[in-house]
Amino acid sequence: MGLAPGRAAIAAFVLVGLCGVATADTSIREVWICALKEGQTLDDVRAANSAWVKFVNANVKGGGISSDILTPMVGNVEEGRFVYADNFPSLESWTAARASTEGNEEGEAIDAALGEVAKCPSNGLYTVEAS
Repeated sequence: MGLAPGRAAIAAFVLVGLCGVATADTSIREVWICALKEGQTLDDVRAANSAWVKFVNANVKGGGISSDILTPMVGNVEEGRFVYADNFPSLESWTAARASTEGNEEGEAIDAALGEVAKCPSNGLYTVEAS
């Protein structure tokens, strides 16, 4: 037994709305495991990272990109160890952020500054969902 035409339209509208809610609560997070390079400080990391955040938000349509710097309190608390957690509204914005620094003199200088303050040999890309 099918739905009446009016009810079918309402059901379709509700389904589309629910799908929008589900995707509105997801984002992309790139996590980098890092260690300070000799002679560098977390203040140097903050400055380089802030420049990156400002740059990508100015060069990625829609912006909305943020980055957190995490320092361990328990577990592996070795001196100079930290994590970047870069937050993107979508996979498209992550891709655009990556592309924005390539072949762009200012973007490449910002990437180089990040590389001067820390070594980040490990990273991962995650889908983030509210729970």
